[in-house]
Amino acid sequence: MLENNVNKILTQKIDRIEKAINLGKGDRVPFCTILGVNAFQANYAGYSTADLSNDPNKFGHSKVKLVKDFDIDMPFGTPGQNNTIAITLGEDYPDLRPSIVVMTGRIHSILQDKFTKWPGQELDQTSVPQFVGKKFLELDEYDEFIENPPKFINQKIFPRAYRSLENTSSGIAYGALIKWGKELFIYNAAMQAIRTELRALGCPQIITVNANNPYDFIADFVRDFDQAIIDFHRNPEKIEAAAEAMLPYIMRFIEKTTNLPPEAKKNFDIQNPIVIYPLHLNEFLNRKFYNNYYWPMMKKLINADIKSGRVPLILFEGDHTPHLETLLDLPDGKIIAHFERPNWSKVVEVLKGRQCVMGGIPTSLMVTGTPQDVEEKVREMLELFDGGKGFILSFSHYSLPGDTKVENMRAVVNSLNKYS
Repeated sequence: MLENNVNKILTQKIDRIEKAINLGKGDRVPFCTILGVNAFQANYAGYSTADLSNDPNKFGHSKVKLVKDFDIDMPFGTPGQNNTIAITLGEDYPDLRPSIVVMTGRIHSILQDKFTKWPGQELDQTSVPQFVGKKFLELDEYDEFIENPPKFINQKIFPRAYRSLENTSSGIAYGALIKWGKELFIYNAAMQAIRTELRALGCPQIITVNANNPYDFIADFVRDFDQAIIDFHRNPEKIEAAAEAMLPYIMRFIEKTTNLPPEAKKNFDIQNPIVIYPLHLNEFLNRKFYNNYYWPMMKKLINADIKSGRVPLILFEGDHTPHLETLLDLPDGKIIAHFERPNWSKVVEVLKGRQCVMGGIPTSLMVTGTPQDVEEKVREMLELFDGGKGFILSFSHYSLPGDTKVENMRAVVNSLNKYS
């Protein structure tokens, strides 16, 4: 009986998600989250954010509790920040994908990277991890990077980005690499255990990979964010050539990570992989730079995903309203567009019936609002999308504050069941 009930829940959740992507609606609108290490999840499970950062098993336990208690249909998110600087290692060591591009608190303490900060290390025990970025390439080095990105990354960026690898022929560096490999083994085992527990709750499993627009990769791991913005104005030909040079490696990483053998695919319930793209530069580029540089590169990635049967889940950070019309370039019903703080009326005007839209609940409302306020927001979002067709309810941000009210979390699911 228990197995039959799990299978029924699993079927319902798969149906909800697949129908939403295809611009329809199942028995109710799906509730999905994109949460990394966050204070509410930690507190609710009796942990600190430092615990979740340093122990992937504790992150897993807290994630399972969240899914179980609040009926989340699909919980995205890992206990880490991006370590995409290591993406080219997947060329030679395919078994390391996709975990090689994840930075956890323990990996941070091993590699001593300069682009993240962690609770219990640089931050207090209850803070959330921070991505701070850093410049690892000078303007006069662009040509060398463009000529051979993996060579430049491995020989120059690694020693600059990771304190433990500053002297690549030292015992410290060799030891750090060994410890990193051991930690990846622990991380992968923990992630597999999480997937097993979630599926036992009726939560469908899907192949996912995180990737970046090459311009975001350059802004995050090569030139630093502010310098990349300046490069668009002063050296557009250099940053464009660098993005073009990185594109094949990012595309191969996505393809090889999601193209699993048939026996491995049997472990997943939804066969179309999801590629998660967090967009960082989008809000900071004017229409000229976005339309002439950033969007064409993004469109190449999206079209490659669509052709291969993958579903891009694009995280449009900030206010993406000025660039919404570019999404009309895409075939209908092929992406999931997650918005942080757009003009929702404009989103509906441009995308309703064209692409699956995700988001809608401001994380600030979960702290300052009442259950009635949450119910009203859920009702409002469902009405905007004709009862929730082609819509996935989620939070606006990827971290829930520690003072998020439990009763507001319950109100999210209660409101979905009431209005959808």
